[in-house]
Amino acid sequence: MDKRIEKLFADYGKAFSALELQKTAELYSDEFIAAGPKGIISQKRAEFLANAGKAAEFYRSVGQQSAKALSMKETWFGDDYVIVTIHWGVTFKTLKKPVEFDVSYLVQLTDKTPRIILFISHEDEEETMRKLGLLKAA
Repeated sequence: MDKRIEKLFADYGKAFSALELQKTAELYSDEFIAAGPKGIISQKRAEFLANAGKAAEFYRSVGQQSAKALSMKETWFGDDYVIVTIHWGVTFKTLKKPVEFDVSYLVQLTDKTPRIILFISHEDEEETMRKLGLLKAA
């Protein structure tokens, strides 16, 4: 694995595990796309930063304790772009085993600092949380 990518996702994983979402936000480009089963949004890093505290509080409220990258796979597109798919394991207070899920990140390496320009959640996080009893049914 490319050392720049290793460092980027080591920093990301550490911040995600500690729910320091302001630090994860700093790893994104000024504008990026978020995608998942329910659609896509275009977002500015400043918006992400502004909402990071509220998002972290939500994850704490459902009992998230830690997160760990269980595996990573790279797919390169030339020298400047790579998709990294991470298989995450996240622990919650009320669950006996970690919840596992995949997220793919498109990383741009055209500047000195790699930046995430797109992420794709493979699963519907809200639906998964409901099925596991972490969220009340609507």
